[in-house]
Amino acid sequence: MKLEFPLLGLLAARRMSGYDIRRWVDVEGKFVGLDRHPSQIYRELNRMEADGLVTHEIDARDNAPDAKVYQLTDDGFSRLTKWIRAAYVPPARFQDPAFLLRLRMTVMLDPALARLLVEEEHAARLRQVAENRGRERALDHLVDGPARPEINTKDLALVADFMNEYGEDAIDAWINWLERLMGRLDGIIADQSETVTTHTDHGKA
Repeated sequence: MKLEFPLLGLLAARRMSGYDIRRWVDVEGKFVGLDRHPSQIYRELNRMEADGLVTHEIDARDNAPDAKVYQLTDDGFSRLTKWIRAAYVPPARFQDPAFLLRLRMTVMLDPALARLLVEEEHAARLRQVAENRGRERALDHLVDGPARPEINTKDLALVADFMNEYGEDAIDAWINWLERLMGRLDGIIADQSETVTTHTDHGKA
């Protein structure tokens, strides 16, 4: 994923200094695959500012160096919304950081669209399970023994079975989490709809 989109999402949520962004990347970003060197972040911010996607103000500080505080421009916000509305192609692996980042950026702008995103991811993983669960694995076709006598195919098969079991448990847990998340999003969407209805009724009164 291009670094531009996570940065646009962060700055859409609030104004941040370069240091704030670095701290977020170091603490939260590493859990969603956004572990970038500070120099990459600052280069990208400079490029985004030159392209009119962000702007900055100088925050003068008494006992520390002045800080650049970045915020999104209208063009930057348009770029972000265009990205979250683009077609989602589920990645080959589940729990992909690109999905998690896109989910974060989408839900703060459009919970209904985030619900569709999760729905697509959920459907993709159900297909993945249907296509692969119970398949014959490569080790089942070893009929002539290993290429070298030092290779212990019995232990290899044992560990491979454990790895396959872990993978099945992990994707089942992911699917369960997606289903619970869809339920949470349904609640958010219902609350928003109720709020809009209440405001409309008050306006008519």
